[in-house]
Amino acid sequence: MIPQSYAGHTASGGIALGLAHVPDRPADIPLPRRRPVDPRREVTDAFDAVAAGLARLAETLRDSGQPEQAEIMEVNGYLAQDPDLRGAALRRVAQGTPVVIAVRQAVDEYARAIAALDDPTLAERATDIRQVGRRVLDHLHGTTSAVPDGPLVLLATEVGAADLLELGPAVVGAASVIGGPNSHAAIVARSLGIPLLLGIDPVLLDLPAGTEIVVDAQAARIAVHPDPHQRTLALSAMDAARARRTALAAERSLPCETLDRHTVVLRANIATAADAEAALRSGADGVGLLRTELPFLEAASWPTEAQHAATLVPVLRRLEGRPVTVRTLDYADDKLPPFLADGTAGQRIGRGLPLMLARPEAFAEQFRAILTSGAGADVRILIPMVATVDELLACRAILRAAATSLGVAPPPLGAMVELPEAVAVADDLARESAFLSIGSNDLTCQLLGLDRRDPAATPALTAHPVVLRAIRDVIEAAHRHHRQVSVCGDAAAHPLVTPLLVGLGCDILSAAPAALDEVRARIRRLDAETCARAARDALDATTVDEVWRIVERRCSPTLP
Repeated sequence: MIPQSYAGHTASGGIALGLAHVPDRPADIPLPRRRPVDPRREVTDAFDAVAAGLARLAETLRDSGQPEQAEIMEVNGYLAQDPDLRGAALRRVAQGTPVVIAVRQAVDEYARAIAALDDPTLAERATDIRQVGRRVLDHLHGTTSAVPDGPLVLLATEVGAADLLELGPAVVGAASVIGGPNSHAAIVARSLGIPLLLGIDPVLLDLPAGTEIVVDAQAARIAVHPDPHQRTLALSAMDAARARRTALAAERSLPCETLDRHTVVLRANIATAADAEAALRSGADGVGLLRTELPFLEAASWPTEAQHAATLVPVLRRLEGRPVTVRTLDYADDKLPPFLADGTAGQRIGRGLPLMLARPEAFAEQFRAILTSGAGADVRILIPMVATVDELLACRAILRAAATSLGVAPPPLGAMVELPEAVAVADDLARESAFLSIGSNDLTCQLLGLDRRDPAATPALTAHPVVLRAIRDVIEAAHRHHRQVSVCGDAAAHPLVTPLLVGLGCDILSAAPAALDEVRARIRRLDAETCARAARDALDATTVDEVWRIVERRCSPTLP
């Protein structure tokens, strides 16, 4: 047959040859006729069955030596047990909504709340919600897709992490109509070396099961009915990728230092206990960013100290003896929980810090929870979206009062630099902070006038000269006051940006756990002085393309 080619966007690199498998099914078709059943019991039983199935999958993965993937499945299992998600479906059923539609509406509502987050890593957890919902609907329908024999390429409206894991090594590639690069599916795909394309043509979902496909994530293309040459290249690339993953993992115990012995501390960005486990396995020195708002996106009232502690303890207890930077709640117009959204129609709420400072008693609740939950971990606290020194001082006063009430010393307090206003007062912030952390995602978009959800807002844009000059100013301010500075945005792991951050003197890079092996390997093959010269030239450049060329010429080492 004549080969056909389709485009996509790369979420996980690599090339794979396999047979098409489409696990999707229509979500709202009526349930098959059967004996009368209490619809509320039907909903509960379906969620229970999915939670149990995901728990079994997690146990299987753990037993087979895949603890990181097992943790992700456990997180999905917790979602299937989430009382808010179940409750939303049960309320709709009680109002007379058919079971399938009730589940779909509840899942969509919960997923939208998560997807509205402006933090891409958290926002794409909406994929996990939708995948749990799809499995609940599959259970209600009582049918499953036939799976072809042989290596599989999954094609779906939205590929989930469980889709990649439940069929084990049979899955060699995947492609999805929707989804994002920070989803659990993308993280799992990268950790397993499975090429994953996003934004594919939905027509591919109509391919017959067993159709031969090449997923070429390097070229961001899918070849249907590949020719012999394409097949040979794909098989060769699959062998090379397996060898590369093994080689990168073998360096986890080696120091993260450049060829000329300049040390860069490598930490992880996390939100869950599963992320914490993955960070430790990847050899992270600690946690550069622990996000705290995700558990409370559906909260009806401000979280209490006990509620904060319940979410923090499972994470922090896994990180005993490690430095952990806990970021305080970061709410905004586009990710308001119910207790902030009520009665605010037509109003601009703002974001982050002003919201917390307007409720100092709620802020103190979180501070006390951090102080009481972090026993054993080397905890420090990070304040997001700081714009002025006065804001930081107000936070410090609340923290000190909370610490005094508990009879303990306050931990180090740092400011997150992600606004142009913060860059302008970086010297003052450094003087009053224990450390600074640059949020490259927001800072890049703020300085370049981009929406964070704009597909053009890629981590590589942090290499723009305007952004690099701001980062240089922050690092110099921090070092004048003998403070460490970290970068905890996605740019920390980007091959066109990492060398520049090293060259500018960044002390700590913090990235997703799945990215740490490659970041470490890259740093170990760079020369710090060469990076510094490249950074100096990049600061004098006029366009980001010019900077990229500088990095590609001077700081692009060959990795395993």
